[in-house]
Amino acid sequence: MNSAVEIFSQKGFQASTIREIARLAGVNDLTVYRHFESKEKLFSEMFQRHTLLSEIGSLVVRGINDDFAHDTRSLIVAFLAIFKREMPIIRLLVTEAEKMSECKKYAAMFTENIIEQLTQFLRYYQQTNQIRSKVNCQAVATSLYSTLFVHIYSMALYGDVVVACDASSEESMIDGWIDLYVSGIVVEEYASV
Repeated sequence: MNSAVEIFSQKGFQASTIREIARLAGVNDLTVYRHFESKEKLFSEMFQRHTLLSEIGSLVVRGINDDFAHDTRSLIVAFLAIFKREMPIIRLLVTEAEKMSECKKYAAMFTENIIEQLTQFLRYYQQTNQIRSKVNCQAVATSLYSTLFVHIYSMALYGDVVVACDASSEESMIDGWIDLYVSGIVVEEYASV
């Protein structure tokens, strides 16, 4: 599967061949065809088996330690690390979603599930009175996800040209996001970030 992600993300679905994927994986073409029957089935199975969604979902659940600012920062840092590590699949989603229904479906499901997980994370803190009761948690979750994804999207499309970000400038950007998302929605007594 890693070979398929790598080849598809480098060349796109149309330009990729089973032969290239098999060669990179160190197996015979027939071996790939026995398991997947076609390039389309391999592509579909690749998304079904990918763990990015479940990994991020479990991260959100594990990320609750009753300190909203700290937990939000931890989630942002972890999301960015996972997205960067999984850049080939992200790049594939970005470049192929418009052309391929399988990518579009996966991207939509991925986005919907992550926003739901983030919404539940925010609602937990709303129930513990650390976030104002009138905050629309789904809107904030959508905005947070969008902020993170646009950053990763820029990296996927433009690489180091646009996002030449060293550790200190990324940390500064995260500080800005924390200020926006934490100070902007918390109950005043928790606003000392």
